[in-house]
Amino acid sequence: IACRASASILSHTPFNTPPHFVKEMASTMMASAALAAAPQRVSIRSSKAIVSSRAALVAKPKAVRRGVAVAASANMYFAEDQEYIDTVGSNFPDKGIANVEEARCLFSEYAYNILDIRAKTEIERVGAYPKQYPTDHKWNTGIFAVPMIDAVPKYDAALQKKVYNQTPNKDFLARVMKVFPNKEAKIIISCSDGRNRAVQALEALDEAGYTNIVGLRGGYNMWNRTWDAKMRRRNLPGVFAEEYSHGADTCGVHATGASFANQDSFQYPDWKDDTEWIEWK
Repeated sequence: IACRASASILSHTPFNTPPHFVKEMASTMMASAALAAAPQRVSIRSSKAIVSSRAALVAKPKAVRRGVAVAASANMYFAEDQEYIDTVGSNFPDKGIANVEEARCLFSEYAYNILDIRAKTEIERVGAYPKQYPTDHKWNTGIFAVPMIDAVPKYDAALQKKVYNQTPNKDFLARVMKVFPNKEAKIIISCSDGRNRAVQALEALDEAGYTNIVGLRGGYNMWNRTWDAKMRRRNLPGVFAEEYSHGADTCGVHATGASFANQDSFQYPDWKDDTEWIEWK
């Protein structure tokens, strides 16, 4: 490299150029040549789409620091907050898992349906999604119930409580396809708490070719803590004092780890479903 650099410089340099300039030019060319000859480090950037997984649905939400006032934030859905609406729209369905704020936004703003896959007896005992849609609901979409696992309550003497006698609904996929014949239908999948059956349903519908499916984190239990029977927010926007008097190990209202002091009088059970649901297949 040094010989070629010197020869090249001598052949293109005027006769009266000072020797130290020739030397500096040679050094520069040698450095450039060495850099070009060296193997270049390739920067590899890998991107992986978010897929439905048990880890994503069960991940513990970040807790809010004790003693800090909680205000209506940019992470909450309001029909007049176009910035939040646009952000949610750009994130789904690729994000894969929606919290109750995002799900409410997708339902009212982006023509998503809600597919409730809980058992019929479970819905009768715990509660159903609203039949009356809010005034800000813009689309001809709805809420549909198709059980993934049939469950009949029975009393277990050993546990001293009622448990479910469970049977997989073999017609689940066929019934979903009847409700949503278009594989591009936008669907939010909800079970009781989003930690088991919703994952199974996401996997089943994905294998069946559905492309716009989203899992509801926290399921119906967390949804019901946030929205009432007319899909109005149970806790009005504003500044709230945190209340740490809840007795269960829960994520609290809006997944903050606490409840609001001015929460309505509705008593919420633990959002986590303690039933060990069987595998659908």
